[in-house]
Amino acid sequence: MAFIKFIIIAVGIYYILKWILKAVFPFLVKKTFDKMQEQAKQQQQQTRKEGEVTIDKPSGKTGDPHKKDVGDYVDFEEVDD
Repeated sequence: MAFIKFIIIAVGIYYILKWILKAVFPFLVKKTFDKMQEQAKQQQQQTRKEGEVTIDKPSGKTGDPHKKDVGDYVDFEEVDD
């Protein structure tokens, strides 16, 4: 009898939690997305205002000014069949 009672309570708790998550999860997701969107909007407004032009120069590069950065060198071996 105790096992049947346990099963009934476990199933009841499962359905109650399922109902609560179904009701609360969309609200939490919407709230989180709204918050992220607002933060992105504020960050965009802080970095550049409309009509403002900025030129970002790379900083911290030292060494030969004539050296060109053309990419990475990849060493490979040919495979004979």
